[in-house]
Amino acid sequence: MLYVCCPTGMPRHCVPQKMPSLSPATQEGIVALLDSLEVTLLNLENGSPQAVITGLRLLVRTAQLLAPFAHQPEVAALQQEIQQILAYSEFSQTQPIRKILVETKKVLEQLAARMTGVQVRLLLVEPDDGLADLLTTMLQTPYRQIHRVATATEAQQWLQQQSAHLIITELFLPDLDGRSLILWIRQQPQTQQTPILVLSAHLSSAVKAECYALGADDVLEKPFDPAELSLIVASLLQRMILQQGSDPLTGLPGRALLEETFGRLQQLHRQTGAPFCVAFVDLDRFAEINERYGTAIADAILRQVAWHFGRLLRPGDVVGRWEADTFCLLLPDTSETQARLLLERILEALQTEPIKLAETPPLTLSFSACIFPLSGNKPVRLMDLHQQSQQCLKRRRADAPVRSIQEHVTHKPRILLVEDDPDIASLIQIRLQRDGYEVVHLANGREAAEWARQHTADLVILDVKLPGMDGFELLAFLRAQPAFAEVPL
Repeated sequence: MLYVCCPTGMPRHCVPQKMPSLSPATQEGIVALLDSLEVTLLNLENGSPQAVITGLRLLVRTAQLLAPFAHQPEVAALQQEIQQILAYSEFSQTQPIRKILVETKKVLEQLAARMTGVQVRLLLVEPDDGLADLLTTMLQTPYRQIHRVATATEAQQWLQQQSAHLIITELFLPDLDGRSLILWIRQQPQTQQTPILVLSAHLSSAVKAECYALGADDVLEKPFDPAELSLIVASLLQRMILQQGSDPLTGLPGRALLEETFGRLQQLHRQTGAPFCVAFVDLDRFAEINERYGTAIADAILRQVAWHFGRLLRPGDVVGRWEADTFCLLLPDTSETQARLLLERILEALQTEPIKLAETPPLTLSFSACIFPLSGNKPVRLMDLHQQSQQCLKRRRADAPVRSIQEHVTHKPRILLVEDDPDIASLIQIRLQRDGYEVVHLANGREAAEWARQHTADLVILDVKLPGMDGFELLAFLRAQPAFAEVPL
C-alpha cells in the first residue's frame, strides 16, 4: 500500500535539476570501492565462489555511486551494462562478472583521476626507516596518501590536526609503548572510530589480546605476508569509508549516508524548486518470514529486495536500507504522481517475480509505503519523515492503496532507558518527560535488544546489572547495530 504525506505542501512545477556536487564521503566511497574491486578481482582469479556474489553486490553499489555521473557517455553505457547483468546474468558464471568488474574499475579510475582531493589518508607509525619506506611502497596508490611518523608524540600531534582513515602502528616506539598510543587514540572523540592495525614483532597471545581489548581492529605479526597485509588494509579501509556509510548486508547506503545525501538533495530542491519526493517502504509480514525461516534466509531475502530496487530505479534515484526491513527512497526531480507510479512498478515486480531460494519455496513479497512530496524552504529531517511514515502505516495499513495525508512533522527526542529498578526508572522517566523527551523504558536487557532491532533512539541510558542481558552485552549489541553506531550511550 502506498501513502502520500505532504508535510509542507506539494510542488506543482518542475525546474531542470543541476548536478549536485559530490561530498567527500561520496568521493572516498569511490576510492574504497576501487580497493574492494581489486581484492574481488584477485579472489575471482583464485576461483573463490564467494567473489561472484561479492562482485554482484559491488555492482549494485557502483550503480549507486555513479548516478551523479549519468550524463557522461562512458558512465551511462556502464550503468546500462550493470543493469543488464544484474537482471539477466547467470549469477554462477564468473567470466561475465569479471569482465564488467574490470570495466567498472576502469571507469572509476577515470573519474577518480579527474576529481580533486580524492585521497584516503593512512597514518603509519613506524620508527624503522627502511621498513617504513617498504610499507609506503607496498600500500601507496594514486588514491592513498600515506603520512609516516616515527614516534607516538608525532602521531598524537598529527592526529590532533588531521584525520586518518586508517592508523598502522608498531608497538615498540622510542617514546611510548604502542598500546598506550592505542588507548590514547580511542580516548579522542575524532579518532574513536578510526581503524587501527597493529604491525609488530614478537607478539604473544597475551599482547594480542590486550591490543584487541584496548581497541585495535586487527593485529599482524612481523614478518608478514604482503598479500595478507594488503587484504587487511583494503578490508579496514572498506569498513571505515564504505560500510560506515552503507549497509554491509545489502550494499545499499545506510542511515548515515542517506541522511547526508538527503541534506544535499533537499538543499538543491530549495534552490531550484524542482519536485522532490521521499518514500519509506516497509516489507509486509517480514517478521513472520524471519521467525519461520531464520535470520540467514531473511538476510538473503533483503539482499534480493535490494537488487530489485537497484534494477528498477532510475539514474539519480537513491535507495538505502534505513533499518531492519525498512527501505528509504530519495527521488529528486520527481512529482507525487511519478513517485507513486515508480513504487507501484516495484511492488508489481515483487508480486509477480517470487523470491527463489534453495532453502525455501518461492516467496511472494509485498510492501507498504508512504510518499512525502516536499516543497518550501523549511528544512525537514529525514528521521522525522521516518517517524511520521511509521505512524501513517500503523493507522492505515488496511486503507485504500493510495492516500494523500496532510500532516506536519513533529519531533520529540526519544530516549531509551534500560533500568530494572522501578523506583529509579520512574524518577528518571518523570524528569525526562517533564523536560519534553519521549522516554521508552524497558527493564530487561534482552527485551531492549529486541526493541532496538526495530526502533531507534536519540540517546540511550543503560544500567549495568540487568536481567536477560547485562549492560555490557547490551552496549556491545547496540554498537553493532547501524542505527545505534553513533547514538550517545
